[in-house]
Amino acid sequence: MKNNILKITAFAVFGLLMASCNKDVLETQPLSQASEQNVWSDNKLAEAAVLDLYQGTWAGTLTREETTDAFTDQAVFTHPGRGVDGYTEGKMNPAGNFMDMQWFSWPELYPFIRNANIAIARLTENEAGFDQGFVDQLLGEAYFMRAFYYTQLMRQFGGVPLLTEPLTLDSEANNPRGTFEETINLILADLDRAETLLQDAPPSKARAHKLTVLALRSRVLTHAASDLYEPSKASRVSTIASYSNPELIGWTSGSQTDRWQAAKAASKALLDATTGYKLDYSAPAAQEEAIQNYEDIWLQGDQNQDFIWGRLVEEFGFSSRTYPGGDGWSQGPGMVALYHGPNGYHEWAGTTPTEALVSKYSFADGTAFDWDNPVHAAAPYDNREARFYSTFLYDGGPWKQRTDDVVKFDRFNEIQTGYYTLSDGTIINGVDTRQGPVEDWNGSRTGYYFRKFADPTEPASWPNNLQKVDAPYIRYTEVLLNYVEANINTNDEGEAKSWLNRLRFRNGLPALTESGDALLELYKRERDKELVNEDARLFDMKRWLEGPQSLNKQVQQITIQAKQKPGTTVAATDYRKDTSLFDYTYKPTNIVFENRLWQDHVYFMPIKQEEIDKDGSLIQNPGY
Repeated sequence: MKNNILKITAFAVFGLLMASCNKDVLETQPLSQASEQNVWSDNKLAEAAVLDLYQGTWAGTLTREETTDAFTDQAVFTHPGRGVDGYTEGKMNPAGNFMDMQWFSWPELYPFIRNANIAIARLTENEAGFDQGFVDQLLGEAYFMRAFYYTQLMRQFGGVPLLTEPLTLDSEANNPRGTFEETINLILADLDRAETLLQDAPPSKARAHKLTVLALRSRVLTHAASDLYEPSKASRVSTIASYSNPELIGWTSGSQTDRWQAAKAASKALLDATTGYKLDYSAPAAQEEAIQNYEDIWLQGDQNQDFIWGRLVEEFGFSSRTYPGGDGWSQGPGMVALYHGPNGYHEWAGTTPTEALVSKYSFADGTAFDWDNPVHAAAPYDNREARFYSTFLYDGGPWKQRTDDVVKFDRFNEIQTGYYTLSDGTIINGVDTRQGPVEDWNGSRTGYYFRKFADPTEPASWPNNLQKVDAPYIRYTEVLLNYVEANINTNDEGEAKSWLNRLRFRNGLPALTESGDALLELYKRERDKELVNEDARLFDMKRWLEGPQSLNKQVQQITIQAKQKPGTTVAATDYRKDTSLFDYTYKPTNIVFENRLWQDHVYFMPIKQEEIDKDGSLIQNPGY
């Protein structure tokens, strides 16, 4: 049974959503008109005000059709005209020619920072005389959420205005950007305060407590140690090297090695404080077990040990301030399968995997996949590593029961993303293609769909069955990977291999043998695969200075052609994948859908011109 700690009702107090409110206050005045004094003099209203700070997380990667992986080599957004090409074609500019994701957005997050500042100020004063333990927990949560929002902004912009008083950027006050170092220092100071205040806070998967603080500190210090912010590494990017305010986008002093040591210590603190999920194998898990292991992590949500903090959809995802309504159209977290699923299930193929991502997945024995190997190319979906089968829907792969109107095209419940020619010349366009018989405009452009985060037990009958898959913000495995990366960068390969092998064994892969640059490369691709569609690749691509490798290439689809073998019998209505009846050929093919081109200014986001117009002290990021 999930916690009920984040049940929220749709009332507002000075712009905040309020819940569990004092009955007398409700009877004397509308909550939308409740004064700030009333809020901070009633413990239930005060708690509701702090709980509202979590609303600014939206549902992270489960918020909308576009995921941040669509801004990278790993995925593509199917439907043009929504600003994704601002990233992928380097067209972002201060006028706002890009997709602004709410949970990373400057104008969306600063109001939550302001509300955190109000909470910190009023709880520190504690004029109502609340119990100190109660105050400590709420104050710790407010500091944590302020640190989280500044982390979201730091990952996008570098140094940002560091507001610690209840001010707004709409005022005429001078609010210049803090340096990158100052921004990191404020985040870490807030986390230190939060850790002290939350020492006795109860464990929770939805609210901040000690483990949540440790996990976020690991993320912050891992980013801070990375090459994007290290001048000796970032200087090879001309746009960054020529920037006249380097202090806003990176370190200007200190040692990168010391920063990696700090990241290592922070990550190990979390690993020592709790345990992950099935990381105790001494050899690779069996294939079917490994497939289930990975699916369990995201399908079990907050019930899984790997889930440290996120949005618990049943309690906090429906009919809340960031998801108003109740007709299904506003319920982002419940619509993930609809957002990304196959058109042959009446779903929308919003963000779909690229062949570049699919090719990162090895065979079950750890052998790298290679299209130039004719054996690999002849059967590309056979015997791949376990995460492949938990992450993707691919031609011939099993999936849900088709809806009644689609059964006539597929009665075997298998994905059809190919084109199948019968011996009499009849061509069957797969039901899940853009030339298929069901809502072809919603077909994948790449020949793949995401299975990850789609509940396989939920019927394809939206909107009557909104799925309930929790949105992870930070997982134990991310911190494990952070620890591996820090060890690689501090030349402790033995420790790095030991922990990376724990992850590989859980996923059915053999122990690694690589070292040096090969070990670092293997680590990066392990991270890419493990954290697909979890807001990781976009920021990893940047902090590793991998922008050109990621986006200086066209999106590839997989073109699948099958021809019926002579002397066999197949009815047009009974097609299913069968290598005894059909000869299959697979060919990765460039598609000119987005003219993908990396531009170095994309390493940092532009500050919107409207923000600079409000405050002339703001200095724009490089290249804009």
